[in-house]
Amino acid sequence: MNRIAQGITLVLLGAAALTSTIPTNLYLNWVKAGFGPFLIAAGVVMVLLGVLVVAAELRGEVHALDEEDAVPEGSASTATADADPGRSELEHAAAEYGNGGGDGHGHDHSVAPRVAWLLLLPVVAVFVVAPPALGSYTVETTGASSGPPPRDERSGSRFSDDLGQAAPGEVVALDVQQFVMRAWIDEDRELAGREVELTGFAVPAQDGEGWYLARLQMACCAADAVVNKVLITDHPAPEADTWWTVRGTWVEPEGDLYDVSQHEITTTWVEEVTHPPDPYE
Repeated sequence: MNRIAQGITLVLLGAAALTSTIPTNLYLNWVKAGFGPFLIAAGVVMVLLGVLVVAAELRGEVHALDEEDAVPEGSASTATADADPGRSELEHAAAEYGNGGGDGHGHDHSVAPRVAWLLLLPVVAVFVVAPPALGSYTVETTGASSGPPPRDERSGSRFSDDLGQAAPGEVVALDVQQFVMRAWIDEDRELAGREVELTGFAVPAQDGEGWYLARLQMACCAADAVVNKVLITDHPAPEADTWWTVRGTWVEPEGDLYDVSQHEITTTWVEEVTHPPDPYE
C-alpha cells in the first residue's frame, strides 16, 4: 500500500463514518446516540487527512518528474559512474539506492505493510454489508443476560420510570429494562395489578412455550449489550425479530423476587410496530 492508497483508505473510512451518521441513523445499530457527534468529527478529520496525503503525494511526484526533466544528460549519476570506472555494477546500484532509493536503511517507509489493507474492512461492512442491529439471534445465543443488582444495593434503588406517579388505572409505558428491574427489586411490588405498555422485538422461546418480548441494553456499543426480556404465553408467537407493543399486567411471582429467573406478563392488547424505535435501550 503506497501513500496514495493510504490517503484513499483514510477518505473511505471517513466517508463510511459520515454516511452512517449524517444522512442516516445507521450508526445506532452499533453505538449509542451520544457517540454521533464524535463519529462525525472523526469522519471529517479522516477525510481531510486523506485528501491532504493524496494531494501531497501527487505534488511530490510532479516535482520529482520536473527535476528529472531538468537534469541534463551526462550529469549526476552518469558523471559519477564515468568518474570511477573501476566500481562494480553492484556498488553503483548500492550507491544509487543509498542516495535516493529509500531512507538509507534498506527499506522504504513510504510503503505501508500489506496488513494495512485490512483497514478497508469497515468500509466494506458499511457500504456493502451494512450489519443490522443485534436481534433475536443474539438473545438466543448470548450469555450476557441482565441481572439484579447486589442485595445490599436494593434498598437504595431508585426507579427512573413514571409508575409511582401514575394515577390508578392509567396505562404506564415502560422500557423493557425498567419493567425487568421493577420485577426484580421492587420490594413494594408496585407493578402488581398495574397495566403497563412495553415495546420490543419477538424472540422464540427455546422450549416452545410462548415467546419473549426483548430489548438490548447498551452501555457503550453493541459489543457490551445485555438482554432484557419478558415471557408471553397467552398470545401466539409472532415471527422472530418483528416488533410489537404489548399491554398487560405483571404475573406476580411467589417468594423472593431476587430468585426469579424470568419475568412474565399477561397480555390485554398486542399490536405490531411498523416503524421500530431505536433498537437499544
